[in-house]
Amino acid sequence: MEHNLSPLQQEVLDKYKQLSLDLKALDETIKELNYSQHRQQHSQQETVSPDEILQEMRDIEVKIGLVGTLLKGSVYSLILQRKQEQESLGSNSK
Repeated sequence: MEHNLSPLQQEVLDKYKQLSLDLKALDETIKELNYSQHRQQHSQQETVSPDEILQEMRDIEVKIGLVGTLLKGSVYSLILQRKQEQESLGSNSK
């Protein structure tokens, strides 16, 4: 039995295939994180719970958000400073 798929159907299947591969890679990465953290802690616990990993990821997300906010503030401050310098140069040349 031959299945003729439309281009859209084939694209959807390809995206599902890629999603499956990405999820498998994510699973392997989480397993590696569990293993490396286990080795570092030398604890009796064999793996880190998903809740602990989620909390660590949330902490990282907050830190990234803070860095982004600081960067935006710095850029905004620099733009204002340059604008003021240009205005003062413009008023001095008149």
